[in-house]
Amino acid sequence: MKSQAKFLSFIILLTASVLFKAQVGLTVNPPRNYYTSAAGESTVNKITVSNSSKTTSLTLTVSLNDWEYDAEGTNIMAEPGTLSNSCSQWISIKPSTYLTLAAGESQELTVTVTPPAKRFDSLDVHTALLFITQTNPVESYNEKGALVNISLRSGVKIYHRYNEAMNADVDFIDYNFDKKTKNLELVIENKGNIWTDGTVITEMVNQKDGTKYKLPDVPIYTMPKDKRNVHIPLPQGLKTGKYIANSTFSYGDDDTIKMAELTFINE
Repeated sequence: MKSQAKFLSFIILLTASVLFKAQVGLTVNPPRNYYTSAAGESTVNKITVSNSSKTTSLTLTVSLNDWEYDAEGTNIMAEPGTLSNSCSQWISIKPSTYLTLAAGESQELTVTVTPPAKRFDSLDVHTALLFITQTNPVESYNEKGALVNISLRSGVKIYHRYNEAMNADVDFIDYNFDKKTKNLELVIENKGNIWTDGTVITEMVNQKDGTKYKLPDVPIYTMPKDKRNVHIPLPQGLKTGKYIANSTFSYGDDDTIKMAELTFINE
């Protein structure tokens, strides 16, 4: 018997801190920076960089990269200005892209995003990745007793969107059961014009005896036009039979909930 899927709708990073046994600590906050502006208009945010070590000073550099998600939700990084959704070239950083922090010291960076006065593509959202990298490695010992050099790096994701009406629209576009991997396979698409995240929550029931199962939750992060593959493993040793699975995805300020239902046979 073929699986049957139904789709219904209802309207209702990156780490910021790194610490090692060598007592070298780097904290960058916030880990995500959001900007909204018209073409040609500048927007300014602050980033705080802190040396949480009690004994070691840090020499740091600031750099930029491009990034995007692949279909599995993995962060893909690239050289600045090479991805179609890049805003790396729009960013300026003050007071400097080089800084030295004494033990326990913090410093603010001013990050300004200025898109071109004339839009050159139809993308609603552009992104970049700002890295803070330690350039004075510290010697320490790993778990095997070997001497190693530790150099810290922390990243901040930067998102820019134009100041147009937001349209958060994410939906299920496919739902299948993979008999070989014993996974439920979902595909979600971001059809809106804004970054959108949420969690896929799945429950299923054995149609014969009514046994209910709560499957692992899967957090999802998407950008406009992204399609995301979601793999949900069935419980180990699940008995054969006919099942109905229900998955929900809640997102947006108005708690829009999308639902998908799949009937399948586990053999």
